[in-house]
Amino acid sequence: MSEIVNKAKAGQYLTFQLMNEQYGVPINTVREINRVGEITPVPKTPELVKGVMNLRGKIIPVINLRVKFGMNAQDYTRDTCIIVIDSDIGQVGMIVDSVKEVAELTDVQIEPPPILGNDANMTFVTGMGKLDNRVIILVDVVKALSHDHLSEITRINGSDHNTETEAA
Repeated sequence: MSEIVNKAKAGQYLTFQLMNEQYGVPINTVREINRVGEITPVPKTPELVKGVMNLRGKIIPVINLRVKFGMNAQDYTRDTCIIVIDSDIGQVGMIVDSVKEVAELTDVQIEPPPILGNDANMTFVTGMGKLDNRVIILVDVVKALSHDHLSEITRINGSDHNTETEAA
């Protein structure tokens, strides 16, 4: 078993809901929050990739976090949002059931994730935040995507594939 490299750190987290669970992403990765608008499906993409959206002239991929986390997809409600995050592969939109709040978590309120089954499938869980009587599952969404999914999303994002080699 390997030690967690990207352990959640104290700071502000944008919390959101999927089913009955609350999740949090570091606020510094959040670009904006949008209502679900027009999403254009892209053929031959993984099931979790809902498609792409036009964000002020920039095409960004949109993923359904419910599908990624093994939950059933559901119809959108008036609370359903797209959280746009900045990542190593560019901007990515994440469909969530609802956005809750920005929570300030201290080191004392963050515990490492428990070991649950196959450790390799849970590397995207960076910690567990304790706020009042709730547990917030802290996640690194980009890490949640497999290498194949990232390659597909990078292709959708229109990223220049030479960027990696130029940086090396």
